[in-house]
Amino acid sequence: MSNLYLLPISVFLLFNFTFIGTYIAAVLQGHVVPTVPYISDAATYSPESCVFGQFINIGCVLLGITIYVRYRQIQELSFRHSDVRQALGRCSGIGFWIGIGSCLGISIVGNFQETNVRIVHYVGAFLSFGLGTVYFWIQSYISYYIQPYMGTMQKANLRMALSVVCTVFFMIVAVTGVISHILFRGTDPRKWYPSDGGWEYHVASSISEWIVATAFCFYVLTFTDEFRTMQLDHPPLILLEIDSSRTYEPVINDAPVAVISLSRPGAPADDDGGGGEEGDGASSNQNHRPVRSFSDTDLKLLCRRCSEPVRFAGGRKRSPVARGTPQSQRAPSAGCSVANHPPVAAGKLGSLTLSLMLVALMEALHSLTLYFSDSLRQSYI
Repeated sequence: MSNLYLLPISVFLLFNFTFIGTYIAAVLQGHVVPTVPYISDAATYSPESCVFGQFINIGCVLLGITIYVRYRQIQELSFRHSDVRQALGRCSGIGFWIGIGSCLGISIVGNFQETNVRIVHYVGAFLSFGLGTVYFWIQSYISYYIQPYMGTMQKANLRMALSVVCTVFFMIVAVTGVISHILFRGTDPRKWYPSDGGWEYHVASSISEWIVATAFCFYVLTFTDEFRTMQLDHPPLILLEIDSSRTYEPVINDAPVAVISLSRPGAPADDDGGGGEEGDGASSNQNHRPVRSFSDTDLKLLCRRCSEPVRFAGGRKRSPVARGTPQSQRAPSAGCSVANHPPVAAGKLGSLTLSLMLVALMEALHSLTLYFSDSLRQSYI
């Protein structure tokens, strides 16, 4: 079972909690009247506007992810079933971008209050409710064509009914809202009283807005069961190699590794033309051993053991390297070949350590000089 079903549930709970919580806080603060204000009117003044904007932004992100997951779900069905692909065409892709536009409108409504930037607030409301209603109609249309692969006919009918409700009450919000503001004669629209004019239209518009917002939340909640039947993995990550980024030198240089090949001295080379397959395999296994990599510690230990004298049966000791031979003329032991690698830059490390010590000493002398000067100044004063 997938956890994607938590997305529509989170959107439903978060938006409803934000709307109701902001309304209660605004009424308790005395910023609006209790008689059904607009949702955005309850989030006009601080601190309600801050909380409202933050939760609305989080809800928009979750809603956008939900719309994307729904798009990928329909896309996968179209890939698997040719009849669904022929019936829908580009309908799912168009619906995806319309849904993202609705998320953008909701975010604009939450961040631009009506009292501060009225035109932008109204544009965001039109995008959220208008494009959201169009998106719901598209999803209702898709729900009928994905039968019987996903969903049920009852759920498709429910989505169609919610789309009708959103369309009717969105039109009521638009018409009655304009009429109520034309007839308003008060001073503060957030505290709209019956004596201010246009009271009936204002109540009809605000109630319709609450109905549309609730229908939006319930429509998103209908995706819960369908999201249980799929799982979405993390998108693949591809690292691109850029040549210009390799112009710098590495901060830490890796220590050189000595590669020692262990082969029997004087062993004959493999002859391609001689012997059978069994003979070649046996000679190859006897003459060649796997190559190993040694660190500096292993190399020093190996050289120390190679320099020790060898005891023979007669009690005599013999060193593998002839005495009196210069170091540059000494050949390595048979069967042991050490690859030449550059040494570690120990001189640079020592110079850096010495420089740090000198800087610390200078700082100490400077602090001691300041201490004595302050003591002498205080004694003279």
